[in-house]
Amino acid sequence: MTTATLETPVDVKPAEDPFHIGYRLRTFTDANGELVSEPIPLTEEDFLHPQEEDRFMLVDPHQRALHYLVHALRMSYRNLPEGRVFTDHRIDWQVPGILPHGPDAVLFDRFTADWNDVGTLPVRDTNSRVLAVFEVTSESTRKIDLGKKFVEYALVGIPYYIIIDVAEPNDEINVNGYRLVDESYQPMRRDPQLGIILARVGLFFRWEDDRLIIADEDGKTIPDSREAGLMIDNLNAKVIVETQRADAEAQRADTEKQRADTEKQRADAGAQRADLLASELAELKARLDTQK
Repeated sequence: MTTATLETPVDVKPAEDPFHIGYRLRTFTDANGELVSEPIPLTEEDFLHPQEEDRFMLVDPHQRALHYLVHALRMSYRNLPEGRVFTDHRIDWQVPGILPHGPDAVLFDRFTADWNDVGTLPVRDTNSRVLAVFEVTSESTRKIDLGKKFVEYALVGIPYYIIIDVAEPNDEINVNGYRLVDESYQPMRRDPQLGIILARVGLFFRWEDDRLIIADEDGKTIPDSREAGLMIDNLNAKVIVETQRADAEAQRADTEKQRADTEKQRADAGAQRADLLASELAELKARLDTQK
């Protein structure tokens, strides 16, 4: 089985920038017997199949999109009781002939293993099942996301591959999704307004207003962490206002009750005085009748 790659751009990074992909630290003993470390530039092959301690150079649009992506996926766990999202992890699919990858984000719809999140994740050993892999492109490595990864993720058997293409050379940023059909990737269904649909978790993905937008199955946009924080702050402020209002109402109710109790006490005292006067009047009348 062969899977064609997507159209890929040439590498536009200057040759004099050896660390444009990232670096790996090499530790060695120098001539003085001192243990030292030096950075070694990463290659495209290193990006495709990274080691655990590799460090990649990521630009702000990439980071912002990735942070929101992971945040939104984790907020949607309610649709996946055994769901789990990993980011910046080395994933060993344990498929013969395929070396481990380092996806920007990988979504499992079954992950029940007691794993400590350290080191390389062995998929088959943990009896896990992957649903989708997400890549956010960078200028220096976009051709790998649209090239070799496109081929190897299909060979691994990943059901959905979603690419947030923030490094598109013509500034036509878009979100493209592919689903595995008969061992090759086909474009995912796209709603004209909401974007591509990952039906298994009830999420829509699109690029709009210079940012990644992820919406739930009702079309409601999932807030990013900043927006969620502001919403929480607003809700907390409303709770404080409502609590103060309830306390004021309770105080007014207590005041009214105290006033009512005072009025009742006055009324009871008046009734007692009236009863006393009535008793005294009756006694006086009895004395007068005796004297006749």
